[in-house]
Amino acid sequence: MSEATEPVRFMQQVISLDYVTKVSPVSRAFGRALLEGRIVGHRCPQCSLVYVPPRGFCPICVVETTDADEVPVADRGVVTSWTVLTPIQYHGQTERHDYALASILLDGADGTIGQQRLTDVPLDRIRMGLRVAAVWAADADRESTDARGYGFGSAITGFAPSGEPDADRALYEKHTL
Repeated sequence: MSEATEPVRFMQQVISLDYVTKVSPVSRAFGRALLEGRIVGHRCPQCSLVYVPPRGFCPICVVETTDADEVPVADRGVVTSWTVLTPIQYHGQTERHDYALASILLDGADGTIGQQRLTDVPLDRIRMGLRVAAVWAADADRESTDARGYGFGSAITGFAPSGEPDADRALYEKHTL
């Protein structure tokens, strides 16, 4: 075996992948509601738990949920947990400042929506129980959500403090991490 005598060389290369997400009819209906400025969930016909986004079934009772089980859910809720992220600079990264993502228990839902951007609140003022409201994108800025199948797509840009008093811990304690 011969010994390498030349220095190791590196090259930079940008790689991308194209993929398609197949979206269920339940997720498609959820996306249409978001485009209209509404959040909806499905209420289990047996245990009455409300899931957002709707799943088309209750994972506890293992029963189907349909359009008949659709219920409106508020665009306000309470922070149950959060994390502060410090962006790592990489090719294409535009985020430069620390920011927070939170799990939010929406009023009328029985589970949290995770990874929601918190806006208009200093990072050291975020707390469990903080009441927040959705910041909706302008109607013209909302894009079809058929391609994503989860989350709020471009309809909601984040959640900001609502100005309401903090929620009582009993309301959200079973949802904390």
